[in-house]
Amino acid sequence: MQKDNKRFIVTSAALMIFCVLPATAQSVIFGGSDCGQWFKNKEISSTWLLGYLSGINAAISKGHDPLEKLNSAEQAFLWMDNYCRNNPLQTVQIGANQLYKELQLKK
Repeated sequence: MQKDNKRFIVTSAALMIFCVLPATAQSVIFGGSDCGQWFKNKEISSTWLLGYLSGINAAISKGHDPLEKLNSAEQAFLWMDNYCRNNPLQTVQIGANQLYKELQLKK
């Protein structure tokens, strides 16, 4: 990712400090939306997605950074577009967790 994208992600992560618990733990997630809202208000939802992914990454990456496998934030947005089209009754949080897991498994 380019330096400006990383700076944006880090800034977003600071705003999402309460969202850094692993997906398996029960936790309060502020600002998440469902897949219908993802398409309706893309600007807010995409900012939330970057902050959430960054928060997860900061909390659990442990020396290996799965987000480095993305070349741009737009790739994460496109992934989420596809996820929400295929899973319209799910939440962006669940999709983000799946994206992160997918990136963790990529070599």
